[in-house]
Amino acid sequence: MIKCFRIRQELNGGAWCPKAQISSEVREYLEVDLSRNHLVTKTETQGRFGNGQGQEYAESFLVEYWRDSLNQWVVYKNARGQKVRTLHF
Repeated sequence: MIKCFRIRQELNGGAWCPKAQISSEVREYLEVDLSRNHLVTKTETQGRFGNGQGQEYAESFLVEYWRDSLNQWVVYKNARGQKVRTLHF
């Protein structure tokens, strides 16, 4: 199933989408389990083009990671301690 959601593909709409339309008050997420610790240096996303029927995409997102020692999700921050919000243009 994951093959349907590869970058630069149009198969099955070419994107992961939430079940319902969301707003800034709704917390939607896409969880990726890498099964062990990894150093992630880049992320890449694409919107849904839908074969020309419309352009849909996340305007921004935060990266969070699970910290076993804290037993919680932690928002990624830069060296200055600021949350990094990735923007799409």
